[in-house]
Amino acid sequence: MNANEPADDDVRAVVGRVAESRRYRAVDPAVVRRLASEELRRARGPDDAVKRVKRRLHQAVGAYRTSAAGGAIDRDIERLTAASQGDRSGGELRAVCRDLLARHASTRERLPFLDRFYTTIWDAIGGAPASLLDLGCGLAPLALPWMQLPASATYHAIDADSRAIRLVDAFLSLVGRPHVAEARDLAGEVDLPAVDVALLLKLVPILDRQDPAASVRLLRSLAVRHMVVSFPIRSLGGRGRGMETTYRRRLEALLRDLDPRVQRVTEASVPNELVVVLTLSREHPADA
Repeated sequence: MNANEPADDDVRAVVGRVAESRRYRAVDPAVVRRLASEELRRARGPDDAVKRVKRRLHQAVGAYRTSAAGGAIDRDIERLTAASQGDRSGGELRAVCRDLLARHASTRERLPFLDRFYTTIWDAIGGAPASLLDLGCGLAPLALPWMQLPASATYHAIDADSRAIRLVDAFLSLVGRPHVAEARDLAGEVDLPAVDVALLLKLVPILDRQDPAASVRLLRSLAVRHMVVSFPIRSLGGRGRGMETTYRRRLEALLRDLDPRVQRVTEASVPNELVVVLTLSREHPADA
């Protein structure tokens, strides 16, 4: 073992203490193990390592969600179930979905533009996709009633928060959507399915805080025709603070890293969010 590599027992101890926190016990254990291993190398001791891991988890998931744990998820699923069975017009289900989307900071600010958000993206790629990979999805799959996807389109939803994934999985099952919903660590090495479109909505800044190389590693690994990458242009408090300029520079760096696989770049932005559709060559990076 490398001299700087923390002992397995120390990593497990930090993971166990973080898991005692109700706020973070639903985070994919692979994420917590990775962060514990990294922070034990820097920390002054186990207590400091636990604080460091919680701080980074807050940046990754805690700052963006407001939904509660345990029984609250059960009640949310009951509401979705009742709505999906009661109103044939779909209006009741949409109302419940909007209410749940409003609990997550990232999707809440998208609500005023939901009617055109996804259709604008599909227009940029030439039509709604037959398969979709939503990375770092949070509760975004609950926007399915506004997506206008074909009934047969498969929805792959992946997030580090198992509570969000549990709710998403239940919802997609209720509406009969072919899907896979998984809790995964996207900052680590992951094997992802080949699909038409991958959504990375506001994910790059989160991955950048976890590992500066994670975003490029993930993007290069994707076997997709189109990537949809977005960045927030206002803080959670509603301030711009030059964020759009900063993230346009970050986007330019990503494009340089992905070149020459990117064939076309199309902007499909809405207020508060910089949205860019990247159309890729059909050659998978592993075959290059």
